[in-house]
Amino acid sequence: MCPQVDIASGPLGELEVAEESAPGLRGNTLSLFDTTAIAVASVAPAYTIAATVFLLIGAVGLGAPAIILISFVPVLCIALAYYFMNRRDPNCGASYSWLAATVHPYVGWFNGWVQTAASVLFCIAAPALAGANTLALLQSLGWISAKAAGSTGLTALVGLGWLLLVTAMVVYGIRLTANFQWIMVGLEYLVVLSFSIAGLVRVILTHPAGSRAVSGSWFSPGSVGGISGLAVGCALGVFFFWGWDTAANLNEESEEAESYPGIAGILSMFILLVIFLINAAAVQSLLPVHAINHEGGNTLFYFAQRLAPAPLNYLMLLAILSSTVATTQTTLLPASRVTFSMARDGVFPSLFGRINPRFKTPAAGTLVLGGVAAAGMLVTTLSPTVSNTFGQLIDNIGVLVAFYYGITGLACAWAYRRILTRSATNLILAGILPALGGLFLFWVAYQVVAQAGIGPSMPIIITFVLGVPLVVLARVLCRSDFFHRPVVTYQAD
Repeated sequence: MCPQVDIASGPLGELEVAEESAPGLRGNTLSLFDTTAIAVASVAPAYTIAATVFLLIGAVGLGAPAIILISFVPVLCIALAYYFMNRRDPNCGASYSWLAATVHPYVGWFNGWVQTAASVLFCIAAPALAGANTLALLQSLGWISAKAAGSTGLTALVGLGWLLLVTAMVVYGIRLTANFQWIMVGLEYLVVLSFSIAGLVRVILTHPAGSRAVSGSWFSPGSVGGISGLAVGCALGVFFFWGWDTAANLNEESEEAESYPGIAGILSMFILLVIFLINAAAVQSLLPVHAINHEGGNTLFYFAQRLAPAPLNYLMLLAILSSTVATTQTTLLPASRVTFSMARDGVFPSLFGRINPRFKTPAAGTLVLGGVAAAGMLVTTLSPTVSNTFGQLIDNIGVLVAFYYGITGLACAWAYRRILTRSATNLILAGILPALGGLFLFWVAYQVVAQAGIGPSMPIIITFVLGVPLVVLARVLCRSDFFHRPVVTYQAD
């Protein structure tokens, strides 16, 4: 058992631990279905499709379904790594804890920093999009004017309201969060799948102008435009599937903590694959490529408009809005658990390790993270210059994801290295596939930076560089034995 953080004293800047037991997270709360729903909601299919599908089609044309299939494979390999690592160490810090235990404490801390930074940066951007989608929906219903819908200040205010709401729910408890995610997932899946199937049926039955029949070549790796298309496409593909690992950060609050979170991550990958493939095929089957490029981030709503009149097509706006709000909540959720685990180990400010005795959540740390995201969201929404900077960061956030996914895959193969040859299952599922998935994601991260250049990639570079002095500072202030713990190698049970 990890030493517990002193929850009664210590300023924000102190890193300290205490031997006496402290309140923990509310265990045995989430079923396998709850955890799977949260994992799926964390990826936010409707939001992801709306924000990314036009970029993917712009990069690889009609090879978008092939890129989704190709990207699915290495990320599934990482999901296998999470399953095997979680079986040995169901810690809510997930990859932070696993890397610290099996590779090196410094590597684990750095990985925790990267994951937290990626989550907070996403929470800065997503509420602004939720605010914009809310105003767009209200304008479509005729409740506000076009001028109000385009107001930057009103967008920031509504986005802030959504962020405060989801932060409050994360503070209140995991049960409320799970129930909310069930509603959000059900809404967006019903709407997106219904419109996608309707689009395919429309093309088959009526052949609308500009449409084309679904072709098997769309799913072939040969349709992605060579190595350059593969790299650009897979960078977007990784972003498509990012978020399922939230299930692992909820392991201490789940039933069957050693198995359910890992299974939920794998199940969510297949569920997501189905909806992404069906929608990508439907969108590029019904809409001409030039229309997709012209509509950009409005492609998914335009797709719905081609299939149904108002107000029925407003359901797609509602699905995108609910998906954006849901993913904001489920991105804040793992960040609060990772920082809680780090604080519990005495290598992060003790405030983040305090558990509210009533709600059984790291309430104080969650409020701090929500506050940072709120401040960042207001600054980036109201300042065009800063907004453009963070817009570039969101475009390249797949690099941060590819890093902490990739290094976890390699760590899994390393941790199990002494027992890989004892069975084909160990060798393939815990060794070869996680390692290959990790290497491929590192290649994707390199290609993104290389093709974007130093300037657009500077925010990502700063994130990595800043982690170095921070881990040194954590080592200096650390009052636990965290940085002196010997690494472990997993043996047979």
